[in-house]
Amino acid sequence: MMRILADENCDHLIVVLLRQAGHDVVYVPEFRPGDSDKNLFVMAREQNRAIVTDDLDFGRLATLELESHPTVILMRLDPLGRAARAKRVVDVIASLGNATQSQLIVIEPAQIRLRTFDRL
Repeated sequence: MMRILADENCDHLIVVLLRQAGHDVVYVPEFRPGDSDKNLFVMAREQNRAIVTDDLDFGRLATLELESHPTVILMRLDPLGRAARAKRVVDVIASLGNATQSQLIVIEPAQIRLRTFDRL
């Protein structure tokens, strides 16, 4: 089970399927619509949640952050249809287990890319 913050741009179907898979998902439109990326980034870090998004700004925040930061799961799945995107995200998250501390994970249709951020 992963603790997740699903950004506003995350399709509701993805949220539904993640919850059905047993993940603890906080969905931004349900509780903090319109909040800033920085506030959501801090909240995810404080609550130990991975951020699921297709907003590149979260990846930039992660690369610039000097302290520990949440894992950012960046969806780059535009060529896929809605149901296929949702299935791909749920499948990848299931394959990750709990080994997602301070990473940038890019989910693409045919591959995933992982970058672990080293701290000084």
